[in-house]
Amino acid sequence: MQKQIKLHHSVTENGNIQVRLVTEYIEDNGKIKERKHGHPYTPKDPKVMDGFDNRSKEIVAAIIDPVVKCALEVEKQAPSGNGLEEIVTYDRVIEGDGKIAVRRITRIFDEGVEVSKKYHRSWIMPGDDYSNADVISNALAAQLHTPGVIEAYRAQLTV
Repeated sequence: MQKQIKLHHSVTENGNIQVRLVTEYIEDNGKIKERKHGHPYTPKDPKVMDGFDNRSKEIVAAIIDPVVKCALEVEKQAPSGNGLEEIVTYDRVIEGDGKIAVRRITRIFDEGVEVSKKYHRSWIMPGDDYSNADVISNALAAQLHTPGVIEAYRAQLTV
């Protein structure tokens, strides 16, 4: 049996990176016997990324860009507390091969009280058109989907 440690990256509804250590226990036949996820960690200052891997740094570079931060503030919605309101937010998981799993969260509020919450998952694959994605997902795809990542992703599809 072998032990392998990976990093799991996600970006929250508020545009913050979360990194988790994932420990996998792998049998000799290559099958994962057990997977344990550590607690999420968000750096206190995203401009100081000492000790983080390059993927974390690339993600942070996309989400702290001033243009992206400003666009996220415009995109954000908060319930006003008056009548019925629908608020849509997004969170994301960045997979090792470059896929970005986007979870749309639709909440219904009645006089400021959440009465419904529904999820819809979609993916942005390397090479996909991401121009209609939410602000953060768009920024992540622009930053992470380099020609090399797109080529590697397409190569794995043909195997």
